[in-house]
Amino acid sequence: MLKNLLEKNKKRMLIFLLPIVAGIVSILAVLCIFEIVGYSWITGFIIAITFGFISFICLRFAIDKIVDDQNVFTFIFLAILRIGMYMVPFLISIYLSNHINPIGVVIGFLIIVIFPVIIKE
Repeated sequence: MLKNLLEKNKKRMLIFLLPIVAGIVSILAVLCIFEIVGYSWITGFIIAITFGFISFICLRFAIDKIVDDQNVFTFIFLAILRIGMYMVPFLISIYLSNHINPIGVVIGFLIIVIFPVIIKE
């Protein structure tokens, strides 16, 4: 499923998503070089992007699973799992606030809004 999703949307991801993520990382890197923000913003952003993409893949899998099996309990389990995927970076940023900034995590999760627009089946 992941292979089909990435093959169908490879061009869209390269055109839209990659420049946005690279731009934000470069802006955060320049701000980090000039010591306006710490490196923890960049790590929070990268962790949020990673977990956001994993949760989006989980959502696509849940949609395919409910269409195939029509099992509501599997869909509810995957929805709870997806909420947990969103909470993990926030919990990590709370416990390791010196290394991962919660504001970087929030900036990373704002990119998740773009995923459904770019990635279509």
